[in-house]
Amino acid sequence: MKHRFSNRGGWVSQVLYVLSLMCLGMGLFLLGWAVWPVPTEAVQIPISKGVLPGVPTGTGYASLTDYTLSVSWQRWFRVGDVGTIQLEMNETDPDKGDVGEGEVQIVVAEPLLSNLTLSPPGTIQANLAPSNDLAMIWEVKAGKDGEYHGKVLVSFGFYNEALDEMTIVPVAVVDVLIIVTSLWGMGSRMAMWFGLVGIVLWGALFLMGRMAHVKGR
Repeated sequence: MKHRFSNRGGWVSQVLYVLSLMCLGMGLFLLGWAVWPVPTEAVQIPISKGVLPGVPTGTGYASLTDYTLSVSWQRWFRVGDVGTIQLEMNETDPDKGDVGEGEVQIVVAEPLLSNLTLSPPGTIQANLAPSNDLAMIWEVKAGKDGEYHGKVLVSFGFYNEALDEMTIVPVAVVDVLIIVTSLWGMGSRMAMWFGLVGIVLWGALFLMGRMAHVKGR
């Protein structure tokens, strides 16, 4: 009888060890997917001082100085996570002093991404003062996985006192592709939760297997 129980205990302990290793592997895989670093895409565009291309006929709307425009975003992120689109603009050489005292460049930016939720929504307008950097950030959320194509439109604004209105002159268009992924329909939070459950099950099954092995001796 003791020999039979010993064989049975060894068989049970081996099964429990195998199951614990499976839970460990699955738990680590899910946790790894949930926390894996997200790659970033970035585009830089130079904007030269002087009259801008495409200004309305008969106008001389110009960039006050040379700027560097940078747009960056997460190439992909997980369902349930929050991605970002970040726009930065600064003078290429602020020590040159091209911009006159008190002058500001009005920057107007708007990301166009269908089926994605942006915060803040719509257009952002800001003043870029001499020797200052400008940063705009949008949060991006998606309710389901897929590929989302869009654009970020960047313009300069010029106030027309005679017409009492703002004239918008486009200066750059940046194409954006964001891929939102899920794992078997799960987002990052659920994957992390199941991953932790897998680690807990690994510990429990390992202890049970150890106990079965000791009893089967």
